[in-house]
Formats: sequence, C-alpha cells, structure tokens
Amino acid sequence: MSQIDTIKEIVHYEQLLRENSTNHVLKGEYLIRDSQYPDMKEVLGVDATANITNKEILGDKVMVEGNLNYIVFYLPKDDAVLEHPTNKIQSVIFTDKFANYLDLNNDENNTWVDVECEIEHIEANWMNERKVGINGVITLKWQVFKNGEFECVKDIEGKEDIQTLKKEEELTGIKGEKDVDLLGKTMLKVTMDKPEIDEILKCDMNIHKKEIKLVEDKFYVGCYCKIIVLYKSRENNELVHLEDDIYLSKEEEMPGTTQDMIPSIDLKVRDYNYNVELDDLGESRVINIEFMIRGKVKVYTNEKVEMIKDAYSPTSNIEIKREEKNFGDILSIMNTDIMVKDNIKLNNEEGRIEEIVCTSAHPYILDKNIEDDRLKIEGLIKICIIYKVLDEELNYGILNTEVPFSTYVDIKDSNNKLKSVVKSSLENLDTVIEGNSISVRATVGLTIKIYCNKTIETVADVVGGEIEEKEKKASITIYVVGENDTLWELAKEYNTTVADLIKLNDLDEDVEIKEGMKLIIPGRAIF
Repeated sequence: MSQIDTIKEIVHYEQLLRENSTNHVLKGEYLIRDSQYPDMKEVLGVDATANITNKEILGDKVMVEGNLNYIVFYLPKDDAVLEHPTNKIQSVIFTDKFANYLDLNNDENNTWVDVECEIEHIEANWMNERKVGINGVITLKWQVFKNGEFECVKDIEGKEDIQTLKKEEELTGIKGEKDVDLLGKTMLKVTMDKPEIDEILKCDMNIHKKEIKLVEDKFYVGCYCKIIVLYKSRENNELVHLEDDIYLSKEEEMPGTTQDMIPSIDLKVRDYNYNVELDDLGESRVINIEFMIRGKVKVYTNEKVEMIKDAYSPTSNIEIKREEKNFGDILSIMNTDIMVKDNIKLNNEEGRIEEIVCTSAHPYILDKNIEDDRLKIEGLIKICIIYKVLDEELNYGILNTEVPFSTYVDIKDSNNKLKSVVKSSLENLDTVIEGNSISVRATVGLTIKIYCNKTIETVADVVGGEIEEKEKKASITIYVVGENDTLWELAKEYNTTVADLIKLNDLDEDVEIKEGMKLIIPGRAIF
C-alpha cells in the first residue's frame, strides 16, 4: 500500500485544575523607636496593606512572599498633647514581611499557580507606651492551572481513494502569552495653600480602566493608576492627602494575533518608591514617585477545529488509531461593572465629621456559584476612611468598614461541572459627608472566566494495514435502510463511497436517509 500522509493539528489549551485558599496568621509586636513620636495613651486604629512580591514553585510547594505596611493611629499621652495642641492624634508606620508555602498535589507537575492576597482581619492593640501589638489574618486565594496541548489528525494525503468523515469541535485555545512591564513616573507638588511635608504616611496605588487592543501581530495595553499620598505636615502634624491619576500604555509584538481573537490581561503594582525633595524655596513640597506595573497578557482563539472522525479505503485496509483526550476549555471571558452604594453611620461618640481626609478601598470576592444559567457573585469592599472631626478631645478619626455587594451574570450552556475565576478591581470611589454619616458610591469591575473540562475522541494517526483482498460483493445490492443507518456507515461497510451512493440513488448531497428507504448499493467485482 502507498504511504499515508496525515496532516495534524496541535491544540493548545488552558485548564483550571482546582481552587483553594490558605489563611496566614499575622502576629507581631512593634516598638516606636524614633524619639520624635510621643508616647501612646490609646490605639485608635490601623490601616494595613499587603502585596505579593515573589512567587516560586519549589517541588510540590509554592513559596509566596510579600510585604506588609501598617499605619497605626494613636492618642498620645496628655503631656504630648500639651506640646502639640493643634493635633491630638499621632500616626506611625511599621513595615514587615510575610511568607507562606502552598501545597501542590502529586499529579500537579508542570502547572502554574495564580495567587492573590487579601487582609481578612487586622487590629492593633496597646501594649505599653512605646509598643503596639498587631494581629490579623491574610487570606491567600490561589488557583492551579495547566497549560497543555494535544495532536489530532485533521486531514489525510497520500492515497486518492481514502474516504474521510470530519467533525468540528468548538475550542478556545491559547494563541500566545507575554509578560508586560509598565514603568510609571510622576511628580506631585504641594501647593502653598497646604502645609509643608514632614513625613509620608502612605502611598496607595490603584489600577483602573484597563484596556487591551489587538491588531495584526501586535497588542496595545493601557491603564490608569490612581495615586493617593497621605502625609503629615511639619507645622502641626496635620494630615493632608494628594492625588494624581497617571495613564500608562505600551505596544508589544505577538506574532499571529488578529483583531478577532480574545485578549485577557491581569495587571498589578509590583514595586514602587518615592522620595521627598525641596522646592525652589527650600521647602519639602515635591514628591517624586516611580512605580512598576507588571502583568501578563494572554490571547485566546475561539474557533471551530476541523478534525478526522473516521476514515477508510474501499480498496485497501487502513488502521485508525484513536485516542480519548481529556482537556480544559474556556467557555467564555467577560468583563462587567457593578455599582455599589451604602451609607455608613458613625457613632455619636466619634463626634461630627468636618472633612474626609483620605479614603482607600479594596474589593474582594467572597463566594461565587453557578446555578440556573447564571453566575452568582458575592463580595465586599473593605474601606478605610480617615476623617477630621469637630471635637475638643480628638480632631481625627479612622473608620474601617465593609460594604457588601452581589450580582448575577448570565452564563450560556451552564452546568454543575463548570468552574469560574472572578477577579475584582476598584474602578471608581466617591465618599461624601451626609450629616453624621458617610455616603459611599463605588464602581467595581469584574473580570470573569468560565472554565469547563471536555472529553473528545480523536484520531491520533492513520497507518496502512496489511494488503488483503476484500470480500467480493454482488454487483448490485438493494438495501432497506434500518434505524440509525447513515450513508457513511453503509458506504464503509460495502466498500464504496458516499458520493457513489448519492449519484446512483439520485439523492441530494445534504439528504438524511430514513428508515425503510430502499437504496441501490454498487458492488465491487474482483477478478
């Protein structure tokens, strides 16, 4: 028999293996070492942030490292208040690191892990005049993914009379992925109507309005980074905040991409630094900030992959090697925004609010569940508000609160075997004083991926079998169509072709034969 050449298709896929969460306990004691800070009388609250700096797979574990930043607000002792009567609240910064190990299963080799951290709970307690204890819990939410591939035969060459039956499978495959770094710089200037900088307490950054556009063999990435700086003034320790919103963009090459493909992007602020400089008058009014946004761009193709379902030769024997493939598929990728509103009432003991000094917020996903063709998402926004009050005892307050939200997203072809990955971002936040309460209006962005597992039978290879004489058939056969018969099966059984059956019986090409029909089947005489 002549050589059979097969044309094969390589299918690349991304599979979500599992999701998990791990709690990391925070517990530490911190000393106020600098003599410029007065002794503590009472701890009022703490504003905390955590970010992951390193992630590495070591054998059957994933090492996760990160940084912690605490701003502790406290009431100084009475003698310190007398020295600075204009500001009766002090704040001090503590930094720390954390590390944890996530356990992988034995069969999770050649995988990659996506990890996010969120502060589940945090509190600061007075221990003595110069020491504060900070306790809390960080939740590490992580998913284990596998990038895999498999081959299947999509066509056959090398022998003219080989008959092929093809099928189409709609698959979402990975076209390409690339790491992206966006370097941002800005300079904030403190105007003369605001006091001079003594110490920067926090520099908060939030990525929003992310966008990605695909063109031929390239992609374009852009985003805004909102920067909020809170500093303590030199004259009277007053708390002042500054804001800036920086746009960053970058163009990168990715061969093979087209506009009709599906892009996905995940961006995080991975590193930043700042320093205070003097202005032309010799005052500390200039803040230089540099930061690095790092992320990964993935491009997917959603297409119908044509592959061989069956094949035979009317004149020769061939062998079909079949394999069952289990793999992951992405059912859909979508982005949506939801509006979140709430009104936060303050206790009368905290005094009347005069001004909101600074607000920081982070949305978190608590639960997600697919039911009745819809994905239900529940989460909350953790908000830290620093405000000025009209009160003789305290002139600043700190409020840590949570605003819940929930939404539904329609899912096509939903079933219990689907899995979802949902990531949230803060797109906008407004806080307004209404009497002795604070009105919160926020926009939360949701990026959703729906995963499923598929099993299909593929033709892995087609090879020539031993040359044998096929059984001699009658020159003409009158066949009565039975239940579930198809033209393909009849042509294969009687060593003819579908085209010959259609021509001999004067059938339309797209006709479906029905039970009870009579067909003329040509025989193959062998001399």
